[in-house]
Amino acid sequence: MAPDSTVGKILAIAPISKPKSASNTPPEHHVLSTSTARKSSGWSSYLPSWSPSPGKTRPSLQPEGSIAGFRNPWPSWHKPTKTEVFNSLEWGADTDPCINLAATHLCEFPEPSPASKRPNFSDLEVVDSPGAKAARLLQIQKPDFLFPSSVKTKATATWIGHAGALVQLPPLTEGNRPLRFLFDPVFGMRCFPSEYFGPIRSYPPPCDVQDLPEIDAVFISHNHYDHMDGETLKGVWMKNKEIVRFFVPLGNKSTLVSWGLPEDRVFEMDWWDSTFVSSEGDSKIGVKIWCTPAQHNSARNPVDGNYTLWSSWYLEQTRSPEKASFKVFFGGDTGYQFHSSNAWPPSPPNGQDSENKENPYPPCPAFAEIRRRIGAPDLLILPISVGASFAYLRSFFPFPDWGNPMPRHSEGVVGANHMPPWDAVKVLLDMAGENKKAVAIGMHWGTFVTDPVEVLKTLGQLEWACQSQGVKFARELSDDDRKSHSVFLALNHGQTVTL
Repeated sequence: MAPDSTVGKILAIAPISKPKSASNTPPEHHVLSTSTARKSSGWSSYLPSWSPSPGKTRPSLQPEGSIAGFRNPWPSWHKPTKTEVFNSLEWGADTDPCINLAATHLCEFPEPSPASKRPNFSDLEVVDSPGAKAARLLQIQKPDFLFPSSVKTKATATWIGHAGALVQLPPLTEGNRPLRFLFDPVFGMRCFPSEYFGPIRSYPPPCDVQDLPEIDAVFISHNHYDHMDGETLKGVWMKNKEIVRFFVPLGNKSTLVSWGLPEDRVFEMDWWDSTFVSSEGDSKIGVKIWCTPAQHNSARNPVDGNYTLWSSWYLEQTRSPEKASFKVFFGGDTGYQFHSSNAWPPSPPNGQDSENKENPYPPCPAFAEIRRRIGAPDLLILPISVGASFAYLRSFFPFPDWGNPMPRHSEGVVGANHMPPWDAVKVLLDMAGENKKAVAIGMHWGTFVTDPVEVLKTLGQLEWACQSQGVKFARELSDDDRKSHSVFLALNHGQTVTL
């Protein structure tokens, strides 16, 4: 590992480039102001974890024809009906075979050391309890942010909990430190306006903001509290005032500025906008940045639903004209496809995905379009679990699953808004194409969990989804993993993978 002794300089940035359009019509994901006030969609991600239709936004005081909000423009977006929601509810113990599939790997993971950080589960000390199993299968590691000195290293990625990830890319010039890009960092214990209510972390952060190395840029996918945290962003800014920039989807800049971040360091981008960061005076060697689509929603209070845009992010580093570029895709918070059947997703040992022949709602086309426009990414960071809001409501009922009056809901009913593991593997295949051997890292899981069974279930579902769809499931990346298959990784908190 090379020591990180060099101090970075602020990167040069090109003006934001808009995509060329064959017409003057507004993008389909924009909702324009009209003389008729639209009903607010409210706190779309914090009460039930399914979301109201992003086609409805709060009334705008701007002139008619200006942007009043945003929506998902594809037929893949679907707001569940009341009947579909009711039919998705499940009572009693969770008997998903994927829970036991994950538990078969317990022998591969030692007990966490007493001195290490551990999750906050009430049954943690009970032998063979779900909490004890979860603490072994998903651990908290002290992050290693050193960048390997090998010229073969193309990137490192560290999962810092929930949707947060730190991606490091090789330096643009010899002798400098690596480039560092931070995605959706949240270091707080709650993701809610109040520090006393709302989903709370079962897994504490693997490090503090002050432990992070120098950061060149921060990317935010949308304004939900579990992705855009004011205290975290202020902490990153205070430590990196000389160099850091912040990239956000449309409508979010004013919030960051209200937190004290300077206007000239916050860049708002629409879907398909792009820019380029580089060393001063170099227009060919650097990192191109695209703001790319996602299927989701936004809200920070009861009256601003879908007033600001949500997105994914795509980075491409070019180190020299002779070397192949390296591409990184960060999915943010996104759905893929609505599934009404409680029998979905398929489960081991013999479950197969036959639903698509009958599902009237197609998969989201955005991911295939991103690959078509920009290319197949080498590294993908993808969400693999539904939101924490509904599970948080269940936590108010201190009963075991078999006696809990508050039901669960199936993963598929929120699949248009939050994709579970089966669909995350599909997105990997959509974006990698048939030939590329890509690496995906799961995020948006195993952090704000109220029931340790969720940890086992997510791990088992991801393993089964990979096995069923021809992708290698792994907990760490070996040199041989990518030779014949794409790889989907479930990392520990704080764990780093080197590509």
